[in-house]
Amino acid sequence: MNSPKNLTARTQKLPFFNRVVRSVICFIAITITLPAHSLTLQESVRLARQTDPQFLSAQAIYVASLERSKQVFGALLPQLSASINKGANQRNYETKKATSDSADDSYSSNSRQLNLTQHVWHSASRVAVNQANAAAAQAAFQLALAEQDLRLRLAIAWFDVMHAQDVNAFSLQQTNANKNQWEQARRAAGNGLVSIPVLEEARTKYDQAVADQSSAENELRSKLAALEQITGWLPSSPPMAFSTDYPAPDPRSQSLEQWLEKADLNHPAILAASNGLEAANEEVNKQSAGHEPTLEATASYARNAQNVGSFPGQNGYLIRQWTIGLQLTIPLYSGGTQKAKVGEAEALRDKAMHDVEAARRNTKLSLKQAWFAWHAGFARQTAALQSHKFTTLALQAARKGKTSGVKTELDVLQAQQQLSNALKDLQKSRYDMITNYLKLKSTQGELTDTDLTALEPWFIPN
Repeated sequence: MNSPKNLTARTQKLPFFNRVVRSVICFIAITITLPAHSLTLQESVRLARQTDPQFLSAQAIYVASLERSKQVFGALLPQLSASINKGANQRNYETKKATSDSADDSYSSNSRQLNLTQHVWHSASRVAVNQANAAAAQAAFQLALAEQDLRLRLAIAWFDVMHAQDVNAFSLQQTNANKNQWEQARRAAGNGLVSIPVLEEARTKYDQAVADQSSAENELRSKLAALEQITGWLPSSPPMAFSTDYPAPDPRSQSLEQWLEKADLNHPAILAASNGLEAANEEVNKQSAGHEPTLEATASYARNAQNVGSFPGQNGYLIRQWTIGLQLTIPLYSGGTQKAKVGEAEALRDKAMHDVEAARRNTKLSLKQAWFAWHAGFARQTAALQSHKFTTLALQAARKGKTSGVKTELDVLQAQQQLSNALKDLQKSRYDMITNYLKLKSTQGELTDTDLTALEPWFIPN
């Protein structure tokens, strides 16, 4: 049985324990019930830099290329090594006399050696430094290309989500409008005012709207998943709406030829391929240098000690030896291996030349596609602005006509649908213009994080 003292102690502990339990339960409840934080474009840029596998892979390759350059340069510096050996020896020997005697020796031995080697003439190692520097420059431009690609992929994924969100909102309005029309037709059919085919047509439109809404919701989920692949985080809700007041940038301040000329000089893909060609040329030189003699300066110090001599009865010894000299190596015949290596390097150099030309052509194609797509988007925006203006006036007229009895509720619903569709098309044209302008900047290697975060003030609540 518990004593009064123990019961008092347990009673004092219970309130504190209960408070802790209630606090934990409240924290869990708040965490579950509060909506998760909505992802902003600025946060997306930060998350993408931290988690995107493609970008992080390019970063790792760049770091590896820098370390490889250090390795190659280190091979040109003096190579110093030391070795120490200590052993315990047990030896048994017999003397060859008329009467053979045998004896055992137990002795210790140790040796120490220090070796120094320095290249005096080694063309392959010297060329390897130039090759490593070119490869490091190539990796740096590949990292810059990965940054451009990351920002562009993020922008495209972001505006794809926004367009899917617009389509989903429009589909929901269409569903509600068609549902109202169907309900009106059903009431009218009940009063004998409309025929059965008219009622079935209204039901068909409603069912189709429901199917379209389901497709739009799935498309929105798909686009959110594509954004998650870049940021590593699935937003709890789609981004906010984009303001129709945003002034879309106009790339026509420069001609197409100026864009092309600048891209040919600055696009990271072209610069990376050019440095890859330089590295391939240095590889040809390095393999060709395999036919040349090499000359190395060598120096060594050795110390060997043993308690007894090498033969029975001999005294122990301590030997110190210094050596300095030159070592000349002349390749004579390697079975054609070195010649084959030169041929392989030359073939890879030809490939690198084709890679440069492919990079130029791909850049040119991407730039032209973005340029003409921007112009097409500008034309669509002009048409969408006019459509938006017209449908806004049409909706106002329908509402006014309904008040005066000239228009019906159906006319208002149809006008609302037309306005929503015009707004959706207007926003899509703006998204296309923005992403195509960002594509143009990326071909110049000039797309920055600021270009994306500068869009943040133009996002407004839905």
